[in-house]
Amino acid sequence: MIRPLILGITIALLAGAQSFEVVSIKLNQSGDIGGGMGPRGGRFRATNINLSGLVQYAYSPAGHSLLDAQVVGLPIWARTDRYDIEAKPPDGAPVGGGEQTRAMMRSLLEDRFHLKFHRETIDLPVYNLVTTKNGPVLPADQTPPDPRQTFITFATEGSPLSPLPRGALRMVAGPNTTVLTGEAISVPRLVQLLQGRSDRIIIDKSGFTGLLDVQLTFGQDPAGEDPALFTAIQEIGLKLQSAKAPVEVVVVDRVERPRPN
Repeated sequence: MIRPLILGITIALLAGAQSFEVVSIKLNQSGDIGGGMGPRGGRFRATNINLSGLVQYAYSPAGHSLLDAQVVGLPIWARTDRYDIEAKPPDGAPVGGGEQTRAMMRSLLEDRFHLKFHRETIDLPVYNLVTTKNGPVLPADQTPPDPRQTFITFATEGSPLSPLPRGALRMVAGPNTTVLTGEAISVPRLVQLLQGRSDRIIIDKSGFTGLLDVQLTFGQDPAGEDPALFTAIQEIGLKLQSAKAPVEVVVVDRVERPRPN
């Protein structure tokens, strides 16, 4: 009975926190390309992140990602300047990874970057996921996997690998090639993986509702989009077609560099 009580207190504290109480923003001058952000030690930390990445995180619809192409009107510095941010919620409330934290980040952007925006729907390049001429081959076992096991994991070649449950995808990167494996994979799960490696929204128009077994080997991932992977999926009867579709975008009307602290 103790754990439900603690969970209830946690939710109540977080629900009451509409903005971060203490925020430190510093310009990162390391020259590095990589960065990351997320809850760490009761605080939200972003390391070497540009404003575009912060906007994508803060204004993404629940359960979906917001791509760089869906943020319109940013000045050049918003993609070149990188920041280290440490933000603490009030009253010692924990920092999670859900909508409440995104709302707090929106408040931070509006307060410290003076961000103002509106949303529009415009035609943008997308990829339609469709079936090839022969279509996907259904494995004999179509038993639905445990939804709790339908994750995506990444590893490097030579690292120890645990058994992969049905419904999970694993991408193992080597010096020259990458291997993608999984059993009983749904098309939405595959789209999730592809979306993370594309700068266009991917729309599932395959009409395929079965489960797939995946065993693909393709060239090492280049920066940005992943044409090698996009070509390799044709081996399982799917392909991406370039198209245009109405897409909701965030249009930035005003933004300023934050004052350092």
